[in-house]
Amino acid sequence: MAEEFKTYRGSCHCGDYIYEIKLGLDFKATKCNCSSCYKKGGLWVIPKQDEIHWVEGGVDTLTSYTFGEKTFHHKFCPGCGAQLCIVGTMEVPKPGEPYNPTTVFNVRSFQYGQVGDVWTLETKTLDGKSYRKPYEPAKFTGPEPEAATEGAKIYTGSCHCGAIRLALKMKPLDKTSDERIMDCNCSICNRHGSTWMYPKKDQVVIEGEDNLGVYLFNTKLFGKTFCKICGIPIHNQPQPITEEQFNNLPEGHRKWLKSGQDLMPINLRTIDGLDVDDLNVVHYDGYNKNPPRYVEP
Repeated sequence: MAEEFKTYRGSCHCGDYIYEIKLGLDFKATKCNCSSCYKKGGLWVIPKQDEIHWVEGGVDTLTSYTFGEKTFHHKFCPGCGAQLCIVGTMEVPKPGEPYNPTTVFNVRSFQYGQVGDVWTLETKTLDGKSYRKPYEPAKFTGPEPEAATEGAKIYTGSCHCGAIRLALKMKPLDKTSDERIMDCNCSICNRHGSTWMYPKKDQVVIEGEDNLGVYLFNTKLFGKTFCKICGIPIHNQPQPITEEQFNNLPEGHRKWLKSGQDLMPINLRTIDGLDVDDLNVVHYDGYNKNPPRYVEP
């Protein structure tokens, strides 16, 4: 019996890039543990290469990031930071050989309702971490966070290219930690693949902020930041607001903004030597619990 295929529609969050691809009905997404895929929480599928259709934008105008032997080009939206696809080959073509790259797409960029929830999506694992040379994280060189926390540990991390580096000062993180750690499936967090934790501002120091892209949407009270070079999501950034603007907000938004003013939510996937799968991560249904609901482009 011939394999049955279905058309899936995906997009970045801001809508500048929209695509449609065909996949078999029983596809499994690949979860790669390499340094780059882990930091972006990527879940990859290989569509029929002759059935890739860009409705808006195109692969050539996405920001491209490559590293190592540069056989893969990781493509993300320069406006909102959503990681859409990877283009490349397993090996560098030899002189005279044709270059026939494969394009794989990130299921996290599929529009809501296309495949159900990523938490229950059937996946297979690729041990990309053992492929080629080990990843060498960038070194944090800034000052220690100012927080006075008894029994604290200093964690350091970065985006993938190292243009943005951070330090986090807090009690050790493991299965026994009672810190609020959360995966959210809202329209932007799902696309970014972030795993959030909510330390106070004096517990975090960020270097290289000039390399941060900031994406604003909906209320525009918080910016979702990402590295402009490699696209890795970093943190939630409260935006400046005047007293008059604050007083004109709905009551719910005022409470939300006040509750977050002393916090610096960070993406734990940026922290070196920490695996979010080893922590107590709560699944939060932000797509349905945070009105108004995002309209898929």
